[in-house]
Amino acid sequence: MDVRIINSILKSTVRVFTEAVNMKIEFEKPQIAKELAKGYDLVTLVGFNGSLSGNLVYAFDMQVALNIVGKMMGMPYNQLDDLAMSAIGELANMISGNIATNMEQIGKPIDITPPSVILGKEIHVNVDGVILKIITKYEDKTFEVDMVLRE
Repeated sequence: MDVRIINSILKSTVRVFTEAVNMKIEFEKPQIAKELAKGYDLVTLVGFNGSLSGNLVYAFDMQVALNIVGKMMGMPYNQLDDLAMSAIGELANMISGNIATNMEQIGKPIDITPPSVILGKEIHVNVDGVILKIITKYEDKTFEVDMVLRE
């Protein structure tokens, strides 16, 4: 996978978390995976097409999602209600939009779809393509930002 694509994802995720969530994040080494992670409480999907096509997948445990929503809202948040799910969807939209901007700058323009936020630990998302898995960390918690590229 083109390192410029990976760097676009990393750069966009750091930027949005720094500016919109006021959170410092770090990444484990990106890796190619055979399937998307299972067992997350909340998954947000953003499709993209253009010079590349596929999906951006953001996966969170409930407590991680609530911590992020609390930071975005500026107050503690303790339930994954419609407002919380909307905030997580907007976070995914901001990151994905930033990725689209960065992809344009490297000559690989893409258009993104509105985010779909899915709640439920027993969900299995089946995708077709190469999966770039990026484990993202803050404090002692992790979540995933994955890119599925259709070939």
